[in-house]
Amino acid sequence: MTEPSEPTLLPPPDLAEIPQPDAPSPDGAPITAARDVLDLLVTRGVITTAQMELARRRIQRAGVTGHQAALDLGFASEEDVYRIVAEFHGLEFVSLAELKADPDAFKRVPAKLAFHYHFSPVHLERNQLRAAFSTPPTSRDRENLHLLLGIRLDPVIASPSDIMRVLKGSYGLGAETVLQIRQDRGLQKRASSVMFEETAGQKLDVDDAASASIITLVNQILVEALELQTSDIHLEPFPGGTRLRYRIDGMLREVPTPPGLQELHESIVTRLKVMANLNIAERRLPHDGRIRVRIGDESFDLRISILPTRFGETMCLRILNRASLFLEMEQLGLNRQQITILNRLVDLPHGLMLITGPTGSGKTTTLYAALAKVRVNSPDRKIITVEDPVEYELEGVSQIQIRSEIGLTFASGLRSILRHDPDIILVGEIRDAETAEIAIRSALTGHLVLSTLHTNDAVGAVNRLVDMEVEPYLVASSLVASMAQRLIRRVCPHCKAEDTLVAPRLFREMAKSLDRPEGELKAWRGKGCVECNQTGYRGRVAILELFLLDETIQDMVSRHAATMELRHAARDRGMRSLRDAGWEKVAAGLTTVEEISRITSNFQISYQEEEG
Repeated sequence: MTEPSEPTLLPPPDLAEIPQPDAPSPDGAPITAARDVLDLLVTRGVITTAQMELARRRIQRAGVTGHQAALDLGFASEEDVYRIVAEFHGLEFVSLAELKADPDAFKRVPAKLAFHYHFSPVHLERNQLRAAFSTPPTSRDRENLHLLLGIRLDPVIASPSDIMRVLKGSYGLGAETVLQIRQDRGLQKRASSVMFEETAGQKLDVDDAASASIITLVNQILVEALELQTSDIHLEPFPGGTRLRYRIDGMLREVPTPPGLQELHESIVTRLKVMANLNIAERRLPHDGRIRVRIGDESFDLRISILPTRFGETMCLRILNRASLFLEMEQLGLNRQQITILNRLVDLPHGLMLITGPTGSGKTTTLYAALAKVRVNSPDRKIITVEDPVEYELEGVSQIQIRSEIGLTFASGLRSILRHDPDIILVGEIRDAETAEIAIRSALTGHLVLSTLHTNDAVGAVNRLVDMEVEPYLVASSLVASMAQRLIRRVCPHCKAEDTLVAPRLFREMAKSLDRPEGELKAWRGKGCVECNQTGYRGRVAILELFLLDETIQDMVSRHAATMELRHAARDRGMRSLRDAGWEKVAAGLTTVEEISRITSNFQISYQEEEG
């Protein structure tokens, strides 16, 4: 039997004609089958009797199915509920994450068909297809699929999120939309090839359908990224196709895409330019813009950057979540000592405090948390910021957006800010000698200046400023603290297990850093589950290295001491490195040894490395 490449889908059955097991009856009371499903949930200990009654009320009020009511109310996990649904209907429940995908099964079932009936092929053997549904297929669905595929169906039950994950991984994100767009464009091309005489209205209908599908495809890419808590979206054209990647918890992960996405690359970029109010005709120069998105109660800002490359325009979207930026210091993952020190630093009347680290290490979030603390505790202090770009509007704070094309730079903005007599100044980044000098002099003239600097560690900020031609004695007089920051991935709490394969030398290092016996320490790892997308990690937490300048260290800075000398002096005074902070997170069960080794590995590699 040949594969049906473009099946003609029969219309889905009228739901009113089919008895739905968990649907409410017309008079508003739940029918017997729905009560049986909920009763089975109670019998198996998944929900309580009181929760069952609340679920029944939701069925009557919202008109949802019984098992969906239990999920909406958060009474049980998705897997537990669908195991009971499978048992009630006498079908087998499968966890698709534990099964190996059968390529032959997916080749036999077109993407359009799988998405239309919302099922995932599991295994194809001879003339029978084992397929996973979230709800048992009706007799009409079985007949339709038998006619379209020419094979018998063996249905099993799986959770909806499991099915969608497999469909996106096998067919690619937005596969059904890409197929529809290609079909619409194919109709248009065939019409023009035979010189079909069409009216303007008919042609507009075809164009509108394609445009609407492009909008749908772009929305699918954005919504999927937001649901996965992605920080960046990368869409890159190459000769072999368009590559779509999401940065999740600091790691780039390639997203499976359907065949034909390369044909739509230009249309996708154009749609995003329209959303960001950019010039869609200009394809030779870089573009930067901003898109605001609201999903439910959450607001997102998407910072879009487009670069012209040899094979087309490559695009990067950085996703900024307002809720994640306005965190309190206690939510950053800092220990009590670090919180106490930071609270004292932001209460200082003057001085320069720097946060260092690479792009994406959470520096802006920490600065905003510090400003939020000051705004609440000291409402009488005037705060002015100069940023590029302004991440988010802060209530009660005067914010300046850098515009280099008209001469508004960090240096010129800072120079003007001083005439407004602020108490606290936030400089988005110290990039050049002029900005560094003005920030230093602002700190010396009675202002508290907060800023960021790109260095690998906290101590390195001193000599970076000196390299910017700031006199060492000015650095010593103004700099009160430098803080290096990194974001490390949290081990997934749903699949966390003890890691017994840690190298002995790393256990010895961790024990020495924490000054604890090795026997008391444990390490953890994530085995991978649906909740963490099989990565073993979910979310991130900050680790800090605080470098405080006392009189002795100030004297060393004044005489331009080497970075290594400053680091040893700071360690003697109690400074803990980023790696030390990482071992604390490992011992607390928040992350893994592998993650700390990745983030805080030594920059110098010796000729003789210890094995293991």
